[in-house]
Amino acid sequence: MKIIALGMTLLLTSLAACASNKDIATRPIFGTSEYVYIEEFDQCFLAKIDTGAGSASINAINIKLDEGPKADDDMVSFDLVLPDGSLKPYSLPVSKYVLVKRRAADIGKDGRAYNRRPSVDLHLNIGGTTHLTSVNLADRRSFSKAMLIGHGPLKAFHALVDVADEKVQGNCAKSEPSEPEHDQQNEQADTTNTDENAS
Repeated sequence: MKIIALGMTLLLTSLAACASNKDIATRPIFGTSEYVYIEEFDQCFLAKIDTGAGSASINAINIKLDEGPKADDDMVSFDLVLPDGSLKPYSLPVSKYVLVKRRAADIGKDGRAYNRRPSVDLHLNIGGTTHLTSVNLADRRSFSKAMLIGHGPLKAFHALVDVADEKVQGNCAKSEPSEPEHDQQNEQADTTNTDENAS
């Protein structure tokens, strides 16, 4: 009986490993940076792929909130910083707010360790696959990349990250959107997404 039980255990372990390897073989590979096409802006941005960050953010300035009668009615107006450095104004509904941990050097007189940022829902296309994703708005002009993609959006793409490579998915591509579930909460503490990671 012990031999049969051991044999069954080995068989089940082998089957699980094969299924896992098959799943890995079908998942997209992202490098440490990838081109992201954003449908709502009809623009392509080079994004930092950062598994240590929790969410996605994009370079926006002059961010102004217009709070509605209900939390779900909030709107945000902002100037999107385009890849050529020019600005384009937008006004979009706020999908939620995130709390992003500040770098120690950026904690001011107020002593707050977190920034509260508005997020907007955007269709992000990487390598020909599109997902609806919450993206927070932040002034990223001091960082090397205009956009950051953290582990939350990476899960939506079911992507694996190759830290030894970049731009694995090639140039921007457009495709039909597929919309996975994503967090619709109005307030979220995103303590893994620090400004230190957001370069």
